[in-house]
Amino acid sequence: MAEQSKKPKNDPDKNLILDDERDLLMDHEYDGIQELDNNMPPWWLYGFYVTIIFAVGYLLYYDVLGWGPSQEEEYEIEMAMAAERYGIQETEARDFSQAVLLTDAASLERGREVFNASTNLCTTCHGQNAQGLVGPDLTNEYWKYGCDMESLMVSISEGFPTRGMPAYGSTVRIGDDDLAKLASYIISLRGTNPAGAKAPDMSRSERCEDPTAAGEDVPAADE
Repeated sequence: MAEQSKKPKNDPDKNLILDDERDLLMDHEYDGIQELDNNMPPWWLYGFYVTIIFAVGYLLYYDVLGWGPSQEEEYEIEMAMAAERYGIQETEARDFSQAVLLTDAASLERGREVFNASTNLCTTCHGQNAQGLVGPDLTNEYWKYGCDMESLMVSISEGFPTRGMPAYGSTVRIGDDDLAKLASYIISLRGTNPAGAKAPDMSRSERCEDPTAAGEDVPAADE
């Protein structure tokens, strides 16, 4: 009769230890589970060595020798590529000092269309009613970078890349005519108090001056 060397099927309390594994058996046991001191699989070991070599190379290339571009340099490169692709001239002087607040219904409607256009991403950050999502609420009277026509057109055209807003919201340039209508539309939303409006960050916001004090007409709300 052959010697019984296999684990009985109906004996779950006994671990199956083969003869050639007894020298590898470690001296600790948890909940009846014992561990064998096996060598690591070659595929895992070689993969680990590759990650070490890659990490050292990455560190030398980007941080020690400075051969690779930094995150800031990569950003500048991508912005330059986007400017070339969409025809944006970074050195182009933009003067919006003569911009006029538009209040007629046709201009505000066109501004609303630009604001809601998927290519400009205004609603992505500011919400369908400009109530603020990731970006600030554009309907209140607390802004940081100025809320007159010139300041607003500069803010839109240049964006705030360090705060996550690229030029024109999506780098897709807007013509000056549409830009003026967009800025006028946004100003027209001031004081509309949409539902779910995001609270202003008072630590970095300033109250807008009354547009009538600057000689501008109070915009007529379009909605």
